[in-house]
Amino acid sequence: MFLKRARAIPKKFSLESIGVRSAHRPAVAIAILIGAAIVCDAAETTLHVAPAGPLHSLTEARDEIRQRRAAAPDETFRVIVADGRYEISEPIVFEAKDGNVVYQAAEGAAPVISGGRVITMPWTATESGVWSTQLPPDWRFDQLWINGNHATRAREPDHFFHYMLRGQETLIENARRARQTFTVRPEDVASLQGLSPEQIQNVQFLAFHKWDTTRRFLESADADAGRLVSVGRGMKSHNPLTLNTGYILENYREAMDEPGEWFLAPDGLLSYRPREGESMDTIECIAPVSEKLVVIRGDAASDKSVKNLEFHGLAFRHSGLITPPQGFEPSQAASPIEAAVQIDGAQGIVLADCEIGHTGQYGLWFRKGCRDSRVERCWIHDLGAGGVRIGETRIAKEAAERTSHIVVDNSIVNHAGHMFPCAVGIWIGQSGDNQITHNEIADLFYTGISVGWRWGYSESLASRNRIEDNHIHHIGQGWLSDMGGIYTLGPAPGTVLRGNRIHDIDSWGYGGWGLYNDEGSTDILLENNLVYRTKSGGYHQHYGRDNIIRNNIFAYGREYQVRRSRVEDHVSFTYEQNIVLFDSEELFHGHWGDDGVKVGRNLYWRGGAEVDISKADKSGESVIADPRFVDPKHDDFRFIDTSAADKIGFKPFDVSAAGVYGEPAWKEKAASLPMPEMLRAPEPPAYSVREDFESGELPVGARVSADKERGGIEVVDVDFAFRGSKALRFTDTPDQPHAYYPMMSLAPKHSSGTTRCRFMIRLGEGAVFQHEWRDAANPFQIGPSLWIEKGVLRAKDGVSVKLPVDEWIRIEVAAQLGQEAGHWHLRITVPGQEPQTFRDLTTTSPGWQNLDWVGFVSQAKDDAVVYIDDLELAQ
Repeated sequence: MFLKRARAIPKKFSLESIGVRSAHRPAVAIAILIGAAIVCDAAETTLHVAPAGPLHSLTEARDEIRQRRAAAPDETFRVIVADGRYEISEPIVFEAKDGNVVYQAAEGAAPVISGGRVITMPWTATESGVWSTQLPPDWRFDQLWINGNHATRAREPDHFFHYMLRGQETLIENARRARQTFTVRPEDVASLQGLSPEQIQNVQFLAFHKWDTTRRFLESADADAGRLVSVGRGMKSHNPLTLNTGYILENYREAMDEPGEWFLAPDGLLSYRPREGESMDTIECIAPVSEKLVVIRGDAASDKSVKNLEFHGLAFRHSGLITPPQGFEPSQAASPIEAAVQIDGAQGIVLADCEIGHTGQYGLWFRKGCRDSRVERCWIHDLGAGGVRIGETRIAKEAAERTSHIVVDNSIVNHAGHMFPCAVGIWIGQSGDNQITHNEIADLFYTGISVGWRWGYSESLASRNRIEDNHIHHIGQGWLSDMGGIYTLGPAPGTVLRGNRIHDIDSWGYGGWGLYNDEGSTDILLENNLVYRTKSGGYHQHYGRDNIIRNNIFAYGREYQVRRSRVEDHVSFTYEQNIVLFDSEELFHGHWGDDGVKVGRNLYWRGGAEVDISKADKSGESVIADPRFVDPKHDDFRFIDTSAADKIGFKPFDVSAAGVYGEPAWKEKAASLPMPEMLRAPEPPAYSVREDFESGELPVGARVSADKERGGIEVVDVDFAFRGSKALRFTDTPDQPHAYYPMMSLAPKHSSGTTRCRFMIRLGEGAVFQHEWRDAANPFQIGPSLWIEKGVLRAKDGVSVKLPVDEWIRIEVAAQLGQEAGHWHLRITVPGQEPQTFRDLTTTSPGWQNLDWVGFVSQAKDDAVVYIDDLELAQ
């Protein structure tokens, strides 16, 4: 079972203690002085773990070591793990007494510690091509792996997401929670039709809003009406679930329509639709039974840290995470989500040549009170959240409980975010003096590396972190916004971002940047980085202080190249000695030209086209010239010659150094990882409104400007509604703070085709009403516009129509947009009269082309009421 390799020198060492006679002491003393270190290092006991024994698991080895240390507390151990699959049903826990042990794979072996079970129950085929097997009803899981690959839980849609129309909430439980109603397109949720209330409550929705995601169960649904209801924490005002929020519905059998999808019913019936070439007779199907795989649980505050615990060559696979009844609320970087391998209160932890894969959460987390530890040559992949976390979101009061000095080197983090797409590849929170070097980080839905956890300039521990020589790519993939290849947050003095190669960064809406200094980023050096093929710019600073961006190459931002957002009364950053290569229209985006930035000695090139740098770079020291790269369109940024770059003092750097290094097979593994095609999410359907107000709600996306004490806009019950029992009422009163109060506006953002707006209007005595279409220019340009006052509707080109009071009148407006804009049509139907049609009216502004704003404005100076019903706006 074990082999004792050497006897350790006693703590209270003397020659007498080892039985040396007086006559021999001088010679023996010399020998001991020469060899003492060798003897001490060799004092190690070796244990063996194998499926056939004598020890059958890491847990048995740990327990054996605990027993032996009762007699020899300072003994060190090495545990050799033979090839095989070692199943666990709960995490392996290591405490302070379990340190000074190396767990390593036997030579040539690849042992797997698995928190999953192989499903061996027989499968039965159905006529629809779905296979099913019966599992114990109490075996619940949200992840499944087929033949070593993550399988997709049944979902709709099958690719990207649907878009919400509206999100509204009512506070409940003394405002501790909220019941939220989401209006969606009925055709998008047609697969919910026919589900029982119990089945509906088993459905999860995953919403994508800006940089966050929300995962919850439905409380109820009305598929015909397009309404989904859920209960959870109230929405954040800065990041709500609203118009054009993407969402997915998961976990119901009716959604299992694509090969590779699966569904687990409440009664334990597991169903799977095989992919092409898969045979249910030979398939390996694994589901998780343990939430974590390894827990290292020391107590640094009590000086009971776990010390010198190492893992070499082991694979840790298959940990699950089950969505609790309350779901998971949005949090940047999926910060509440724990890890399959979770470490607290530890020093000298090493994971080398290990694998952490197939998880429902993060892979690895050095959480509280960790330091002086390393992760090297590890493959961390197929993750429910992200890869590696370092530190906490809080600043611990006790210095011993603060995490620092962690190294993640020469490792691969890829294929992550299956449960929590907002998770990060490698995340550093309130933690300093860490090194993230030479890693391959790819195939994520959000940020590659995130450093810091402080919004603004208050205290932060994220100092002196080194983020160097990483290869970060295929990030974002069009799912979320406000993200970057490397993202920093808050003060980080001494932090360096150097030598990183970052490319293929694509967000959904705004903000797919390469290097991103977000709120309060301070005293950071960003140099010798290569950034190319980003949706937005290669570099962006939201706001910060005294950052230096120098000697970088920024190439081929799709929207623009460099952005600065907030102007502050200090130096935000220095931008110098950079090369910017681009083929888009815009170079500098945002706010430039003030003393808060120092810009100069840069090289700009737009393929020979004109480049105007006057908006930001007024140094007179920059040049516009071809940098003479070998083949930048095909990612070769070596220099043919450096004559142009020499003019700005640019120092060439070796971009091939980024990423993993060492054995050719390891480098080839990183290079051969399958990468997703960088597709773009479908555009939201063109904005449209069809509202009869019977739901009691304002139109989707409506904005109201009103002084509620002097009048307003609301849906009310009336016995004269045009249809149904409700209508939208505008109530105007004297002394409004603005003449245009109350006002309701819609934001269609139509730029081509023909848009039509129809509505029924009922005018009270003294009503003054305006209906107008505008674009978003500054100053705005006006398309169709009509004005109603003293019972007369007027528009350009001499239109004048008398309208009755207290009767429903139909108004219809239509206009072409884009290059065909310039004229519009008006049709007015007064009760008892033939419709009056006015064609080819000229728009108010000749240059108007886009419809970004549609206004309904009560302009009366005295008491007046206007009603709107049956409103339609569509293309």
